[in-house]
Amino acid sequence: MPSDFLPQIDPARCIGCELCVKLCPSGALGMLNEVAIVTAAEDCDYAGICQEICPTEAISLAYVIVFSGEKGGRRL
Repeated sequence: MPSDFLPQIDPARCIGCELCVKLCPSGALGMLNEVAIVTAAEDCDYAGICQEICPTEAISLAYVIVFSGEKGGRRL
């Protein structure tokens, strides 16, 4: 899987709180030198929880969710 599709973690913004690591449902994140990193890329299920709960917005995901079942679709 290309790294472009994995969660991107900005080490300059990460404060090492470990919230993303603790709440990641697939266990794809870990810590290295007090910074969150993707440790198991193959396990990432793109749930998006890491991005949602990061207090410093250090994590971004390279995708857009589109709900096509609704009229006109709804983007998140």
